Amino acid sequence: MESCAHRNSWSLGGDTPLPGAKVSVPCRDAKNRVVWWRLAVADRSGYFLAEFDVTEVSGFFEGDPRRACYARLLASPDCGCNELTNINLGIEGAPLRDEGKRWAGQGYENVVYAAGPLAFRPSKCPPKHPF
Repeated sequence: MESCAHRNSWSLGGDTPLPGAKVSVPCRDAKNRVVWWRLAVADRSGYFLAEFDVTEVSGFFEGDPRRACYARLLASPDCGCNELTNINLGIEGAPLRDEGKRWAGQGYENVVYAAGPLAFRPSKCPPKHPF
């Protein structure tokens, strides 16, 4: 959650996690069609996980999940902090980055991608400069 002190900026100074915040993670196939998506819910630390089934990399748009998938803010559980921000492209679609974390599965490799941080902002903030 973005603090009122930093509204209208991309700064997350003074921010706090927003457990229960919802994010969508859509992915496009090789023909640039959204064919997979997951709804993810932030944990108490503000992190979310969207697991996808086993998919060949060649099945993703441009053969790269980082180009094919993105994260978008959906909904806040806090009615006092439910305005979307485009911090790190949370409205447009935050690109994924490879975190370099891999482990073997049964005939496949698991890969961790990350996005963000993303933020909602308070729906009402006091004026910055009272008159």
